[in-house]
Amino acid sequence: MSRIYNAKIEVFDDKIIVTKYGNYKVKPRKTEFGSPKLDNEEKETKEQREKRRSRQAFRMKRKIKNYILANDFDLFWTLTLDDTKVNAYDFQLARKELQKWLKYQREKYGRFDYLFLPEAHKSGRFHFHGVTGQMFPILTEARSAKTGRLLKKKGLQIYNAENWSNGFNTVSKIASKDKASNYITKYITKDFMQIPRLYKQPSYLVSRGLKSPNILYEILNETKLDEFVPSFVVGEVDADSNKFKPNISIFYLNLDKNGNPCQEKGIETFLKLKQEKSPDGNQDSL
Repeated sequence: MSRIYNAKIEVFDDKIIVTKYGNYKVKPRKTEFGSPKLDNEEKETKEQREKRRSRQAFRMKRKIKNYILANDFDLFWTLTLDDTKVNAYDFQLARKELQKWLKYQREKYGRFDYLFLPEAHKSGRFHFHGVTGQMFPILTEARSAKTGRLLKKKGLQIYNAENWSNGFNTVSKIASKDKASNYITKYITKDFMQIPRLYKQPSYLVSRGLKSPNILYEILNETKLDEFVPSFVVGEVDADSNKFKPNISIFYLNLDKNGNPCQEKGIETFLKLKQEKSPDGNQDSL
């Protein structure tokens, strides 16, 4: 199946993200949805394997970001493991312990939404970052062990949850789902995808029934986005004019009470030179 389009539009409850392809002139794209799989991944060259892992990391990052933006998550968690209780070097054991904990919390608090992602430290130890929604654990304000002062990060109070007994934990209330999604996905790279403990295993835990954005593929005319400022622009320098030529422009737009797109004032545009493309034309680094 293929479609012709020059813009990908992701529609959330309160915002839309528009990814516009091409320069200022409309350049329709034809993309095949679904990519062929190799019969035997061992036949891959090193370069093919690196590209595949980059694509997988990019897709996972976008999927997780969309989950966080589309759902009502309100708490951000970091869960570490005490080696006297759980072997933090064994991903499968660590993951099973997290699953058991999530199951018990649902039995205790009722159904709630969650998404947890592992992070591997340079030492090889695993810990987890995650978000939850409609879960109301007992939280205690975290304090410095040395000074007794309240612990805050970027102005937000840090808490400790009484319900995680497998190690240390910190919890904060989500002030910005955009920032939470960026933080939780920043370690998803091609190197993350090749960690042996994660290879061909589910890399993150997610509750059933989470909402996803409605995704549209459209042909937008040249003036449709003129009144808005892109947050990211990926392009290349034209060899003849020596000017920056946009290839991909990403617009983050809010929806007003009538459902019309609008944008805050003072948006700054981040420019980036074109690098390796992901399967849908975006840059892996975005």
